[in-house]
Amino acid sequence: MKKKKKQRRSLQLKENIYNSPYLILIFLTTVVVMAFSDEIGFGSVAKEVQIFASDAYAKMPGKQEAAMVSSEPVSETGEDVGEVHTIQEEGMPTELASAAGSKEENAGSCKEKEEEISDDIDLNTDNQIKKNLENTEEIPKGITNFEYYDPIQIDSPYYKDAGKIALTTEYPYAKENVSYFNDAAFLGDSRTLGISDYAELEGADFYCDSGMMIFKLLEEEITYQKTGNKVDLTQVLQEKQYGKIYIMLGMNELGYGNTQMYLDKYQEVLQKIKEWQPEAVVYVMANLHVSREKNNFESEFNNININDKNAAAASLANGTDVFYLDANPLFTDEEGFLNAELTFDGVHLYAKHYDVWREFLLEHAVEPKEVSHGDDQVTFVGTE
Repeated sequence: MKKKKKQRRSLQLKENIYNSPYLILIFLTTVVVMAFSDEIGFGSVAKEVQIFASDAYAKMPGKQEAAMVSSEPVSETGEDVGEVHTIQEEGMPTELASAAGSKEENAGSCKEKEEEISDDIDLNTDNQIKKNLENTEEIPKGITNFEYYDPIQIDSPYYKDAGKIALTTEYPYAKENVSYFNDAAFLGDSRTLGISDYAELEGADFYCDSGMMIFKLLEEEITYQKTGNKVDLTQVLQEKQYGKIYIMLGMNELGYGNTQMYLDKYQEVLQKIKEWQPEAVVYVMANLHVSREKNNFESEFNNININDKNAAAASLANGTDVFYLDANPLFTDEEGFLNAELTFDGVHLYAKHYDVWREFLLEHAVEPKEVSHGDDQVTFVGTE
């Protein structure tokens, strides 16, 4: 009898030693499960190892019955303090299987949502690109070029030889009819007054006087030619909006101040006009040369001084909403003097020649809708 008990104890000891690695494995995996969070993935792996070990233990000889494994801590008295999961002999626990299935479904759902979001992003991007392409029109930018020559030395406090002649801003201009000027304003001196009197542009507003200067344009009252009344141009330009504004000033400035002062004031005036007339196309018009007879190097009244003032004014053209127009080639001879046959005083044109000037303006039209107003400030091209 004692011999049988001894053999049974020996057999039980061997069985415990044989089973101990599996018990240790179950213990370790349980610790791992408690230590790691499911959210980072380690917990799920540990649970799979735990299930595998428990299943292996359950299939050991003499252990075919179902094993009970708690996923929650057990009290010192042996009572369960948490939920008990039944580990079945084949497959994973029902709750874990359900959870895994739920995860798979959620993963598929997330993937579908990610694909939907990605599709939405792609669709929105495509729509935005298409919208941009539809709304974006290629707006040309004009370029104001200069014709250079060797300057001569000028001893004058009023001007210098610029060594260049400003040319009309290069741009794909449209040719219009006289109705183009129905929302135009012309600002200038006696030559602008000649356009008002003889170019037959009844739809335009002319604000001009003989002797007008860039220094006085916004400082003194000026004659509104349609009524003959003096008006405050600063008030007019803030109350009435124009589509086009033509400016031609500089002849009366030939002996007043110097070219830099002229340029600074012109830029100041132009900036204010653009603030008051943000939708307007502004044309800076060149001053016409004088005849050979009037060209006087003993005074400031000469074509080199006029070129100096014109080149300064042309530097303000930005090719988007400010353009430089030079009609001199229509009226000057090969040497650049105003053709004597076209003028009665060497400075002003005969009345019958203003129609040529009108046609020049009609052939150099920029549509306001083409103009880009991206900046609040006027961008000026710097002088060279």
